[in-house]
Amino acid sequence: MSARTGLMMTLLALTCAPGSPGAAPVSADPARLFARCAGRLMAEVEHHWLLSTDPARAEAALQDMKDLLAALPRAETRRLLTLRTEARAAQRALLDTARFSGNAEKAARAGLMAETLLGQCRALLLR
Repeated sequence: MSARTGLMMTLLALTCAPGSPGAAPVSADPARLFARCAGRLMAEVEHHWLLSTDPARAEAALQDMKDLLAALPRAETRRLLTLRTEARAAQRALLDTARFSGNAEKAARAGLMAETLLGQCRALLLR
């Protein structure tokens, strides 16, 4: 078994295992999960660019998620791209609200949700 196959099997097991708060999200379709996470991570990279902060960690996580998505059998590529784009837009809205909202409570909620969702995606990666 190759290292990549072993990694995929581990991640598939994690995505199907019951989760706890902050754990990797449960999904019956790893392709959908990886596509959404790639979109969320891309939004995080773009947010770092916007704020002129170091995106290295986010870029590494994004590349890992793209690699996972590429390792899956190709089916419904257009659907996965749509999911990725939608997740990117949703994450970007959360990050923008957290950073630029004039309402402190709304900003805090958006920041917490953005971090929770990104944390779930990062939990899928072995780094």
